[in-house]
Parts: sequence; structure tokens; C-alpha cells
Amino acid sequence: MAESTTAEDTTTAETTTGEAAPPPPAAKAPPGVPGFVAGYRDWVKLNDAPIPPRDADPHNGTKNVYASKERRPSGRFPAGTIVVKDAIRPGADFTGLIAIMRKERGADPAHGDWVFVEYTREARSERFREQASGAVCWSCHVGADADYVFTD
Repeated sequence: MAESTTAEDTTTAETTTGEAAPPPPAAKAPPGVPGFVAGYRDWVKLNDAPIPPRDADPHNGTKNVYASKERRPSGRFPAGTIVVKDAIRPGADFTGLIAIMRKERGADPAHGDWVFVEYTREARSERFREQASGAVCWSCHVGADADYVFTD
């Protein structure tokens, strides 16, 4: 015969102490990089596995790519999307490159309305500094399979 249960039996065993857990610390952007990318590693990761360095790779290093919004079924990203690619350079143990793409309606219609900026640093203790932007970036990204974004 099955035992019967009461409402008291089905309440959770967990109780609260009345003290709320402290909120997690707010994410910060890496030093020298715009604050709007803070927490980017919590965004949608676009690559299945880290992307290894290749010959003639302008973003030399092991890379991961993140997006603030999902791609549409068309493969394109909506306006307002931010894409961040970070890379650990060969022989290093810290992120030495952060490349940012921001999709801003009307910013550059000829190039998918993407604004491109790449930041680099040579040591973990350094701030990132702008390395490249604009045409030097989109002239390569025009060859991406979908919406100027490489994920392999």
C-alpha cells in the first residue's frame, strides 16, 4: 500500500536564512576596450571549439567568437548586434587580441552596417590599444560565409 503524503511533506527541504546572497560582481570590459563588451564571454558563442591559428592569420592566435544577439534564419545578425573575437597569441597564456564588430543601422550600408575595430596588447598587465579599424578589417571580412563574420 502506498504511503500518503501531505502538503507539509511536499514542501521543499530548503529554507532561507533571510539573507540574500550577494549579487555576482558586475562584468567589466578588458582594460582599454569599450565598456559595451563587458561580459561578452557570457554571450552566444558562435564557434563549437576554439579556432586554431592559421597561416597568414590577421588575428593570429587561438580564437573564440561571441555575439550579443542570435543570428536570424537568413544567417545575418540584427542591428544592434556586437560580435567579439578574442585570441590568445601563440606562446602566450593571456588574451592578446580583441576584435569587435558592431552592427549599427546606417553606419556603413556597403559593408553590412558593421563597424570594425581591433585591439591588441603584448602583456597581460597592459591595456589594449586600437590596432586596426575600418577598411583594413572589412576588406578581409567581406570573404566570410555569412554577414562578414568568421567562425572557423
